[in-house]
Amino acid sequence: MAAAGRRQTVRLRSGDVVRLRQVRPDDAPALARAYANLGEQSRYRRFFTVMPKLPEATLAAAAGVDHQDHEALVALPLLSTEIVGECRFVRLADRPDTADLAVTVVDAWQGRGLASVLLSRLSERALEVGIAYFTAEVLAENRTMLAILPSLGRVETESHGPVVTARIEIGEPPRQDQQEFLDLLVAAARGEIVVIPVPLRRLIQVPDEFAHIVRLPVTLLLRTLRLQSPAPGPAGPAEDAGKEPPADPSD
Repeated sequence: MAAAGRRQTVRLRSGDVVRLRQVRPDDAPALARAYANLGEQSRYRRFFTVMPKLPEATLAAAAGVDHQDHEALVALPLLSTEIVGECRFVRLADRPDTADLAVTVVDAWQGRGLASVLLSRLSERALEVGIAYFTAEVLAENRTMLAILPSLGRVETESHGPVVTARIEIGEPPRQDQQEFLDLLVAAARGEIVVIPVPLRRLIQVPDEFAHIVRLPVTLLLRTLRLQSPAPGPAGPAEDAGKEPPADPSD
């Protein structure tokens, strides 16, 4: 699976940690619940209408994407099956290098940086499948969304009454720091968590970020711990002589 399409665990600006993954057909009920958790203003900003609920056909189409011309990513809190945010693009039939863009975050999760993270990952995914431009229609009152768009690339806008039409030339995504550490948390979504007691963490000098750690191969855990520690100085001949070659994290 391509990098932007694989499951990822990311830390938001607020400090919250969420899982990102591609939408699946069985997500339709969770998407319906997410829509129910949108306030009237959020619904109108996203769909330009205030429907009490999404029609079944709309939900089926939103969950049953082909991941090539129509891609959708969803965000879920750790240890939860509830969708708190989603974003998607739909490639234009007459302009295959361009796709319509949309993002939705449930009201309780707005203001935490989730929309920015979702759109960043969606931009990476778009570049992977040959999409160079996004188009979006945004209400002029939606200043938050309009402020996010420049982070995706160069933006050109036109105003048509209360609606702003934006065209974004997708820029190269920034390098993601600490992704290897955050990816360790992916398994937490499956309930595979071991709580390391404070005395033991101090004894083996495990960073506080690893208070909850997933059940992964020990070699992978140790490798990640080494990445969190300052680099040691050059080893002397005596140290090198007895050192075993590094273990394969896939063991």
